[in-house]
Amino acid sequence: MTKDLPDRVLKTLQSGLPFDDGYRDIKSIVTSSRQIFFYSLAHMSASDAEAKGRIEEMKHVIAEKIRRDSRLTIALTPLHTIYALWPDMRTVKICSILNEMHAQDCFGDIKSVSACSGALYLYCDRHITEKYAVLLARTAVNDTCTTIAHTVREESRIYPRPINVTAFTSRVFGIPPASLQPCIMRVLNHPEFSDIRKLVHPETKAVYLYSNQYLCEDQAFSVMNWMEERNPRPHAPLPGE
Repeated sequence: MTKDLPDRVLKTLQSGLPFDDGYRDIKSIVTSSRQIFFYSLAHMSASDAEAKGRIEEMKHVIAEKIRRDSRLTIALTPLHTIYALWPDMRTVKICSILNEMHAQDCFGDIKSVSACSGALYLYCDRHITEKYAVLLARTAVNDTCTTIAHTVREESRIYPRPINVTAFTSRVFGIPPASLQPCIMRVLNHPEFSDIRKLVHPETKAVYLYSNQYLCEDQAFSVMNWMEERNPRPHAPLPGE
């Protein structure tokens, strides 16, 4: 209610309300981060208000950590690092606070994403997009083959298009170029990923992967050819080829 009010008006509210006969029950608390909250003594005790103020301060600390991680390091915030901020508090209580944050507009930029391992990560969508967060969550579990297969399937299903394998050597995936060919071979030979297929452009020798769940070979080849013609660039063969 007061986010757009000048500081001098807020100070007037804080100092004036307790002395106005019609608002003597209205009190305020200020948290350590200088957040101001009002409450009514007619409906809430001072100790309850202080307890709620501490929870609001925790929400502020959580949100600022997540925003900082997303902004400065472009990294997800693992849930366990939130637990570590208050090691003496039960994790179920911290999860309850996080659930409250999801329902508050002021924390609308705080999102969550799960890795295939079930691990939960948090991020700020002002600095990390949902798609990028999903990619980061996949790579966080350090399962390279699953990361490659899931990404190929998603590219084939959503866009639909094959993906150039050099994308997996970017900072997002972090696969060293020398390790890329062995990783791709494991994917192509793994029964769980039998839908993942390989294409090699006849002129540029660029290597692409696609999922035949969503693309037939002719479609994948046609899109690959269009992409290579649109963005011509030299492609060195993958190590080991």
